[in-house]
Amino acid sequence: MTRPTVVRVAVNQHPRSGESIVKFLCRMQIQFPESMSAEEVAQKQAQEKEYSQGLQEAGELEAIYRVVGQYANVSIFEVESNQRLHEILSGFPMYPYMTIETTPLCQHPNSIR
Repeated sequence: MTRPTVVRVAVNQHPRSGESIVKFLCRMQIQFPESMSAEEVAQKQAQEKEYSQGLQEAGELEAIYRVVGQYANVSIFEVESNQRLHEILSGFPMYPYMTIETTPLCQHPNSIR
């Protein structure tokens, strides 16, 4: 009898709350409609900056990187659940214009951290 493969995600403790957290890698591609004015785009960008900086300060957005040559980013989130990640992603001001690929992460056996 073959045992099922168990996939464990990286569960750590949040540095402030002590609650369990899970890491996710999210790739976000942005595509604004051609009908959107430059002023509307600038407003969304300002809102997005404020929102993402709040997530960083709260410790839920661990890292964010630009993807060279694209209007896209790769972000690493540390959250308590899939539901919390969904709340965060759908709360982004640019969410209606995003294509998001989400990958749960687990600890690599060769990692020294």
